[in-house]
Amino acid sequence: MVRPFVVIQRPPLKIHKRTPPRSTRCRWASVVAIRSLLATFCLFATSVAAGDTDGLGVVRAIEQQFVDVIARCEGAVVSIARNKRTVGDPRWRGNPLRRGRPVDRPIDLTSLPAAFGSGVIIATEATGDGRFVLTNYHVLQPEADPHGTAAREPVTVRLSNHRVVRAAVIAADPRSDLAVLRLDLSGSGINPADVQPIPLGDATDIRKGQFVLALGNPYAIARDGSASASWGLISNISRRAAGEGDDSSAAQTGETIHELGTLLHVDTRLSLGTSGGALVNLDGELVGLTTSLAALEGYEKSVGFAIPIDAAMRRVIGSLLKGYEVEYGFLGIHPGDVRPDELRMRGGPVDQISAARAIFVAAGSPAAQGGLRGDDLILRINDEPVLNAEDLMREIGLLGPGATATIDVWRPSNRRNLRAEVALGKWPVLDDSRIVSTNRRYPSWRGIDVDYPTARRRFLTSDVMERYHHAVLVLSVADGTAAHEAGLRPGDFVTHVANVAVETPQQFHGAVGGLTEAVTLTRLDGTRVEIPPPTE
Repeated sequence: MVRPFVVIQRPPLKIHKRTPPRSTRCRWASVVAIRSLLATFCLFATSVAAGDTDGLGVVRAIEQQFVDVIARCEGAVVSIARNKRTVGDPRWRGNPLRRGRPVDRPIDLTSLPAAFGSGVIIATEATGDGRFVLTNYHVLQPEADPHGTAAREPVTVRLSNHRVVRAAVIAADPRSDLAVLRLDLSGSGINPADVQPIPLGDATDIRKGQFVLALGNPYAIARDGSASASWGLISNISRRAAGEGDDSSAAQTGETIHELGTLLHVDTRLSLGTSGGALVNLDGELVGLTTSLAALEGYEKSVGFAIPIDAAMRRVIGSLLKGYEVEYGFLGIHPGDVRPDELRMRGGPVDQISAARAIFVAAGSPAAQGGLRGDDLILRINDEPVLNAEDLMREIGLLGPGATATIDVWRPSNRRNLRAEVALGKWPVLDDSRIVSTNRRYPSWRGIDVDYPTARRRFLTSDVMERYHHAVLVLSVADGTAAHEAGLRPGDFVTHVANVAVETPQQFHGAVGGLTEAVTLTRLDGTRVEIPPPTE
């Protein structure tokens, strides 16, 4: 059986960290790097200030810019803590921070937070006076809690003004490794206007070599509320975090969407606790959320990554701010890679080195409805190059359900270029117990909640890739309601409301909207269920 185009969801991104031996050569390499950087500044000074013998003035100007940006942004960076462990806990033995102050008791020196990290205060016009904290999902989700209950508990947030407030998670998404908390300022005496959010930038056009500053809470030392700062360059874009080894096939299992290559690679040292911190440009705008580090064997320095604040992540953040489950796009194919020699053999375009291949297209799926066929070679999606299956899965997933994907295809059977317009479905969720959402996109109708037919993997049969269901999935039916008494159950697929065909939640709610009489729902097997109006 061909496996479906589903990225299987695993626990949050793990950090594989090995501690290599420190060596004199490594320390000397760091010194050489610093000297090289200073030399670069001096050369820069010579090139931009011809005739100016004071090259140090340019360096000082750059330094002042860094200082000014940090001063503007650090007030929006917070430290986050969950629970505590005493120093007697075996996990903290030998920890050099065991004498540090705990998060919320400035005198007690006997405890440390069990989970800690960073966060960034954000707000939009739609949120009004509300103040929210954007952070990483894994900051709230300890490894010992695989079912996500910890992410639903209140957390402690320390602001830059030393004040400590509580915050509750309003939405958290393991697939993007993002979460949003609402600050509880009631009774704190803190005016929301005094809690300034950071302006959101746009990482869409970010380039290698740009200067960035990172602000966060390394090793939980920001107990006075003051974020620590570091700086560096954008080393690369569209990276995926390196795990144990570097097997590209492992990325397709989909630990997060970032395993498919979304991350910014920065040369800034991002130590434990800086996850959820701010990556800002020289204009003081948030262009990334620092998310992970990986110390590779044989190297002393850590490799830093950040989630870019681009259009795709803004969509994710917008859903989280509303308390919604984050949704991802679904095409309905089983993808594979096409190597350069295979692309040439199939007569593909000479201006593209590789592509993705539709090994199999499910009947009735969004891909099939858009005209795609098995063995089609996918070259671009919305003008973004597709070089392999990971590119395909990433670009489709980030668009979200209901979005239209413009797909450029090479069809080897007739050696033609085609362009398909595909309305996407919803990427299945393997384990929704780890998703935190506090609001519904659509209200319950007579005790029934519905979603896209592929919304939950547990309700899909093994033939999902053979035939796509043109129906809505019943996610839940409230006990004691007329729908439950009539025999409707979670996992049922509804194809019609009365005589109106439905296959998206929007279509379902459009069909039932305003109906006050009994309504007949037709299930996938052709049976009908009559749902009477609710009794007063």
